[in-house]
Amino acid sequence: MTLFSIRFLVGTALLLTASSLCHGQTLRPTFGIDDTTDVIDHHRFDSLWNANLQHGKINTRGIFSDAYSSYRDALKGAYPDGFLPDSRFAFWVNAYLACLYQVIHKKVGYRSTVWDSTFLTRDTFLVAHKPHTLKAMQDSVLNVSRTVRAAVFFCSGSSTSPPFPNHAGFAKTIRRLMRDMMRRVCRSEKFLLFDPAGGVLQLAAFFERYDGPMRTEARSVAQFVLPYLTEAVAAQLALRISTVSVIYSNRIETWRRAR
Repeated sequence: MTLFSIRFLVGTALLLTASSLCHGQTLRPTFGIDDTTDVIDHHRFDSLWNANLQHGKINTRGIFSDAYSSYRDALKGAYPDGFLPDSRFAFWVNAYLACLYQVIHKKVGYRSTVWDSTFLTRDTFLVAHKPHTLKAMQDSVLNVSRTVRAAVFFCSGSSTSPPFPNHAGFAKTIRRLMRDMMRRVCRSEKFLLFDPAGGVLQLAAFFERYDGPMRTEARSVAQFVLPYLTEAVAAQLALRISTVSVIYSNRIETWRRAR
């Protein structure tokens, strides 16, 4: 290629770029270039989310704030597919939390003795230019994270689901946040209890739907949760790792000696 041809091609490209800018058009969305670039700015939502967490519960008064409205607008116009996996992972976790925030606001005062089977599919939200239910966003989280451990982010406000995370996720922190959430869940007797005498590992019922994937990732359910237990419980479980029985139930009984 001659020098004249190169100059001609460069000049043509510059003219096309200038033309698109003059007409207010964007040829394509800007994509992430490294694994710490977020799809959108999550900082204001992170501040709003954390400020409204109170003793494990979420106050939904922030739904009327400019920060929440602008964040939802950013979610609608985002292009997550152009970013690296951890950027997409954080994006879909935060999208789920932001839309869940609205669902919880609508259900304030709602009481039920049974799980609402339509909770995850009733409402539809515009995210990344497409309609999504909460269930669809959960599927996106699992797909981009490539680990069932990401299910620890699927809080719902129910007493039987995982706790709310303390912060929103960012591309550079989402894996650490997932690890911390796994520790919170696996070290709470509300969600996990190991009975060394009976050789029984009992997990909360929300784990049951992920029984197969947990075994696929770590060969057994016990090995899946082992890295997140306290040292004392992990040592006891390790001795029975090949013979332990796993059950799923939201009712975990603990017997305590009278003082």
